[in-house]
Amino acid sequence: GEEDDVKTARMRRKVLSRAVATATYKAVGPGWDQPEEGVSESDGDEEYAMASSAESSPGEYEWEYDEEEEKNQLEIERLEEQLSINVYDYNCHVDLIRLLRLEGELTKVRMARQKMSEIFPLTEELWLEWLHDEISMALDGLDREHVYDLFEKAVKDYICPNIWLEYGQYSVGGIGQKGGLEKVRSVFERALSSVGLHMTKGLAIWEAYREFESAIVEAARLEKVHSLFRRQLAIPLYDMEATFAEYEEWSEDPIPESVIQNYNKALQQLERYKPYEEALLQAEAPRLAEYQAYIDFEMKIGDPARVQLIFERALVENCLVPDLWIRYSQFLDRQLKVKDLVLSVHNRAVRNCPWTVALWSRYLLAMERHGVDHQVISVTFEKALSAGFIQATDYVEIWQAYLDYLRRRVDFKQDSSKELEELRSAFTRALEYLKQEVEERFNESGDPSCMIMQNWARIEARLCNNMQKARELWDSIMTKGNAKYANMWLEYYNLERAHGDTQHCRKALHRAVQCTSDYPEHVCEVLLTMERTEGTLEDW
Repeated sequence: GEEDDVKTARMRRKVLSRAVATATYKAVGPGWDQPEEGVSESDGDEEYAMASSAESSPGEYEWEYDEEEEKNQLEIERLEEQLSINVYDYNCHVDLIRLLRLEGELTKVRMARQKMSEIFPLTEELWLEWLHDEISMALDGLDREHVYDLFEKAVKDYICPNIWLEYGQYSVGGIGQKGGLEKVRSVFERALSSVGLHMTKGLAIWEAYREFESAIVEAARLEKVHSLFRRQLAIPLYDMEATFAEYEEWSEDPIPESVIQNYNKALQQLERYKPYEEALLQAEAPRLAEYQAYIDFEMKIGDPARVQLIFERALVENCLVPDLWIRYSQFLDRQLKVKDLVLSVHNRAVRNCPWTVALWSRYLLAMERHGVDHQVISVTFEKALSAGFIQATDYVEIWQAYLDYLRRRVDFKQDSSKELEELRSAFTRALEYLKQEVEERFNESGDPSCMIMQNWARIEARLCNNMQKARELWDSIMTKGNAKYANMWLEYYNLERAHGDTQHCRKALHRAVQCTSDYPEHVCEVLLTMERTEGTLEDW
């Protein structure tokens, strides 16, 4: 009996959630997202009645419902357990959200979406579904602020004209609140900055903004509408002719000659862009080749805003292509150099392709270049270590990038400093990490030539004047199977030659003659050359 009561309560909770959504839609009014097709107020009444009858006289429908719900609950538990083992399972996140939403678990589905969004960027479809659910439950000003925050997160993952349009429309609903008018205009202006140049989808943003301004009955607002028309007509967009005709019909005064000239210029630009837009329309997703050709075209023209836009459009369908992210970030690093924009793109790149070490290395460099706090850079590096690279050498590369950064922080004019100790500790940790974590996973350290230890030895010898530590490091390098290679001995010899003394140079070369198995004659030549310059007759 208790089990039946629990199941009936669950069913009522689902029915209530749908009824609340319908009531909220009525309160918000037309212009927002419609309720599910086929759902009406009478449907809600019928469902309430069904819930009541189910409580008193369970029938065949209830038993079918119970079986389906029990099956869903078991699947939810399985998915939650799987995510506790591997939080990076994308499809598992999507399936869990779908089932929780189906079951009406509003709190749990919100938490599941939050966890997924912290790990992965969400697609436009996932964001819109989440936003629609939150909008349907928003009942007061605090809820509206929560939805605003959600919109802010949504527009950062990918370029999404539909989300910007939803954001603008939703903000209109809060126009009666304090600062509501400024909020609406701010959202629409940002939307235009983000997607206003979009050849095929930017038109909807412009039209929505104009309609909003036209609806405000103020004489001063007429100039605002004029301004929007003129700004739009200066940009190459599809259906420009219709916009121009609309402006002619709306305006009581003749259209200025300057506006007509800008409009004609934009029409000419539109003809240049059409072949690339039509190629995209005719091709099937992900259309990488078509986007690459479009990017090349925009790069030749050199308008930074349009180059950024076409990269963003390409990444919507090719977000798992690391080379595209690298090319985009290179453009921003070299051309725009705007801190917030550059770091945002680097962050999105590693979230989309966390397995690509080059993206993490470039992210660390960009953060250093823009003066990001040391603690933030260290946290980012730790995230890179847990990203799950696919080969051992990737871990060597990311460690080397981080160690290079730490080395640049040290003032070597001081005999000792906090930064120097941190650098030495990081070198020690790197060697332990490669030995314990990487070798255990890949059966190799990824650094057979001990490049990290070589770099450490150079720093100790050249910058710290500590040849004793450098020699200890080189002894360790040789014991790791490198003593048979002539080039390793000569590397050590060159270090001694530059920062050590003749005695240790001679000792190193004599050991090299005994141990080298690949090019011993080369080592002998170097030894003879040194003795010709430095040695006695007996040495020679």
